[in-house]
Amino acid sequence: MILGRDLEKAHLAGMLDAVVQGRGAALVVRGEAGIGKSALLTHMAELAADVACQLRVTATEAETDLPFAGLHALLHPVRERVDSLPEPQADALHAAFGLRAAAEGRDRFLVGLAVLTLLAEVAEERPVVCLVDDAQWLDQSSADALLFAARRLQAERVMVLFGMRDGDRPFPTAGIAELPLHALDETQSAALLAEHCGELAPAVRDRVVAESGGNPLTLIELSRMLGPDQRAGKLPPLGLYTEASSPLGRLESAFQKRIGVLPKRSRTLLTVAAAEGTGDLGLIMSAATALGVGVTDLEPVEHAGLVRIDGGLLVFRHPLVKAAAYRGATLSWRQDAHRVLADVLASSGDEDGEDRRTQHLAAATTGIDENLGRLLERAADRATRRGALAVAATGYERAAQLTGNRELRARRLALAAEKAAEGGQLSRAGGLAERGERLTTAPEAKAELVSVRAAREFELGDAESAGRIMVEAAAAIVTVAPAKAREMLGVATTRSYLAGDLETVRRAARVMTATTAPGPEAIGYLPGWVRGCALLLSGDHLGGLRMMRSAMRTGGKPVGATISYALFNAILLGDDREAEVLADEYVRQCRDTGQISELTHALQIRTQIRILTGRHAEAKADGAELLHLSEATGHTRRAGHLRGILALLSAIEGKDAECESLARHASAGAAGASWGGYALGLLALGRGDHRSTVRHLNDLLSGRGGHTVVAKYAIPSLVEALVRLGRPDPAAGHFARFRDWAEASDQPWALGLVHRCIAMLSPAAKAEPHYLTALEHHDRGTRPFDQAHTLLLCGEWLRRARRRSEAAKRLRAAADIFHRLGASPWLKRANHELAAIGARPRSTTQKAGALDLLTAQESQVVRLAATGASNREIAAQLFLSPRTVGYHLYNAFRKLGVGSRTELARYGSPDS
Repeated sequence: MILGRDLEKAHLAGMLDAVVQGRGAALVVRGEAGIGKSALLTHMAELAADVACQLRVTATEAETDLPFAGLHALLHPVRERVDSLPEPQADALHAAFGLRAAAEGRDRFLVGLAVLTLLAEVAEERPVVCLVDDAQWLDQSSADALLFAARRLQAERVMVLFGMRDGDRPFPTAGIAELPLHALDETQSAALLAEHCGELAPAVRDRVVAESGGNPLTLIELSRMLGPDQRAGKLPPLGLYTEASSPLGRLESAFQKRIGVLPKRSRTLLTVAAAEGTGDLGLIMSAATALGVGVTDLEPVEHAGLVRIDGGLLVFRHPLVKAAAYRGATLSWRQDAHRVLADVLASSGDEDGEDRRTQHLAAATTGIDENLGRLLERAADRATRRGALAVAATGYERAAQLTGNRELRARRLALAAEKAAEGGQLSRAGGLAERGERLTTAPEAKAELVSVRAAREFELGDAESAGRIMVEAAAAIVTVAPAKAREMLGVATTRSYLAGDLETVRRAARVMTATTAPGPEAIGYLPGWVRGCALLLSGDHLGGLRMMRSAMRTGGKPVGATISYALFNAILLGDDREAEVLADEYVRQCRDTGQISELTHALQIRTQIRILTGRHAEAKADGAELLHLSEATGHTRRAGHLRGILALLSAIEGKDAECESLARHASAGAAGASWGGYALGLLALGRGDHRSTVRHLNDLLSGRGGHTVVAKYAIPSLVEALVRLGRPDPAAGHFARFRDWAEASDQPWALGLVHRCIAMLSPAAKAEPHYLTALEHHDRGTRPFDQAHTLLLCGEWLRRARRRSEAAKRLRAAADIFHRLGASPWLKRANHELAAIGARPRSTTQKAGALDLLTAQESQVVRLAATGASNREIAAQLFLSPRTVGYHLYNAFRKLGVGSRTELARYGSPDS
């Protein structure tokens, strides 16, 4: 019976009911040691005993540095079903379990997707309840995989319940509901004490309750220390403890006191068991024998109630008993325990056993030991092959600590930094890189370390510093490793351009020139592209765009890393059609290869392109998927950038509060903030608040993002607002900047805006030819909102010229486009103009299209299903489970009024 947890038990029962009905759920039960987390997980196991397949694991501190140890133990009962998964997912999970090497460049979240699919398939037969106790001790790779799966539970009959102790290793639970466990109150504590200890003198009871701090385990264990006279109140209770110590400190002291009265050989056995960590009784006894300890020495420990034997496992009464046994032992005892455990594991004959042996040797060693350093490096190599990047980073770092040679230590720190970065631990990676840089004098090694440190700086929002340090490092290796130098210069240029750091981009261009000497590697597009960026950033739009356009033509068909440069190039050129093609291909490549992290970048770019080209429903679908993926993968920077982009869509649709909230929370340096600034300016323009428009867009153009392409997009709106306020001179100054870029880009939509601005800046009698020219360009352009905006302004000019019939034609055309785009404030403005000339306004009622009835994810699923893809194939593309795909299709069928997949053909989209 669990006392004082009625609300928590009811919450768990409700979750289980929901899971049985097909609504997946995840929960973190959090609290201090001994507060009752394990008891609640056991209660859930009892609730689910007759209705669900249960998978359970208790993570241990001894396995925090073993690749996928927690995940392997959790999924062991269903391991035979791995082969039924889609091939990339099955390969990833087999690699995680050490059965094959991970594929080159495999995304670290692919294992999480495989876990999601596996659990969902098991749940097709029976609901699944996963119980993960002491989750703070999960190895990082297992934690990443389980959290990814837990965050994407939707229609699966799967529950994942984590029990996690406060104050130990960090466990990133963002996006997962939490159930914090608080201390019991005095009444609950007294009831628990009475249940476990019987009658106590009132003063003794009150003292024990006070000392326990409402912690159930502390309460029970302290009460067990009372002798008969203490229970009766004849002797002071718990006189050993002071009021200043914490309840958990008192509890560990209580366990250490109970251990301290045991015979020495029994204490030695406990030290070995605590050092071993997993409870393998055979291994513990084999190692203890080498220290002169036998099985009879286990009896006093069992009689003291500190451990129990469960089959072939030695189970500590509580993790704090293990901690007390280990921390209470002297350093020499602990080292002896690890040494004998390593000796026993020497004959294990498998990778896991070798990894455990290496960890024990490391724990038994102080100082420099190159032989052990080599063993740790080999263990880290094995972790890398399994895709356990965080574990690999720890192994390389420990190997470096055992290394006396400075350059070898730097190399191992570089490996540790690289794996930490690949595993998403950029802050840790940056620290490792800094340590390595101080040790090495080798330019190539330093360049690798600098690349990692620069990635951290960029992620933290300092693109300027990230670009500068990479250019400096590339310059140092330009003659010895030109290919690596070119790669670094390309990345540095992108970052420095985003930061508006002209000097660093220029230096990158100069250094890049030195890499163009004849050599075995093809130079490709990067030298010309970098020089083009330098010209563009310096204000030479014609020369810069011409050089960038020419450079990309030399690079061949964009694949792999090249596609991101080609996309950046298309965006800087304003070439929406090329950008759309490239973005679709980028998304396709990421989906096909399971590159989940890279997909967040691809979706971010495609979202902004689809907003600009008027494909709002598809943009919302991409944005929704990106936000889910960003949450699941920890890409907070990407999510911040997306909020700025989505703010523009909210501005077009006139959703004031949503736009302002998204813009306020936009991040990711200049780029995300620039989109947010543009959105706020356009929102104000749509309301007719020209002063606010000028304020927002002036802030944008004079701020960190003033050089970005989105700032150029915003200039025509600023020109309009300034003209409305009767300030044509500053409007003309801003316009000159836009015109220079637009004419260099030679894109119809941009040229249309050039002539629209000229029309607004011209005397009324000279405006018409420019409006007509603008509309001719827009007819060939790609941005319907800009076209409708120009039609609106032309219609307003025609109305003022009293040419009502012609005005009505332009205004109706504008209203039709605004209506299609859902641009409510702009449609209202067009209707106001129509009413002013006595014409019938366009209906503002939005007749929802079929796909408009669907959620963003339902729309995605329908589009893919319309191509003939199966649920399993759609699930692999969208990183969902097949059951969730089926759930979305079921809802879509009902909303669309269709009865079969063949009827979805008309909703297909080849680029979805």
